Amino acid sequence: MISSVNDTLRLQRGAQHVHDLGPRAVAEMVAHVASEGLDLTGALDLMDRWRAGLSVEMMAAARGDRFPPRPLHEVTA
Repeated sequence: MISSVNDTLRLQRGAQHVHDLGPRAVAEMVAHVASEGLDLTGALDLMDRWRAGLSVEMMAAARGDRFPPRPLHEVTA
């Protein structure tokens, strides 16, 4: 549960930033929060660090804004 207006704003801004970074960033954030068992404060701190250190342009240049191509599999009849 969010206990303050400040935390609500941090969550909104952090979520928007992660979303803007692309679908891969969203998946990476969810996986990190889940694997570390972070509570709300930990997740907010992580989003703050991402907002401070990752830009949309940086992620796009490194192709970190998208998932790698799915491998092709031979389909036989």
